[in-house]
Amino acid sequence: MTREHTPDQVARWRRDLASKGVELNAALTAILAGKNVTLATLKLPQEQTPGERKEERLRRYLDLVSRAQKRLGTPEWGTCVPCDAPIREVVLDDAPWTETCEACC
Repeated sequence: MTREHTPDQVARWRRDLASKGVELNAALTAILAGKNVTLATLKLPQEQTPGERKEERLRRYLDLVSRAQKRLGTPEWGTCVPCDAPIREVVLDDAPWTETCEACC
């Protein structure tokens, strides 16, 4: 199912995704440089893999943001990857990298 989004929405999501990508990349670079970085200040999805190191988690979410950037502006944007249901716009406004609807979470 595809939905139409306004140019303003797409521009806002594009800015938010770019900003999040820069933020994640900076944190990952700092960790790889041996600095102690807390992830508490980063707005990341709650999902965690047991035993996952900080750099693994950051790389995974950087990949998530990158995939969202590629989907933005396509018919797949704003739809759940597993089930193709629409993702609520309020969710996309809060976390535009979201790939799953509430039912699939």
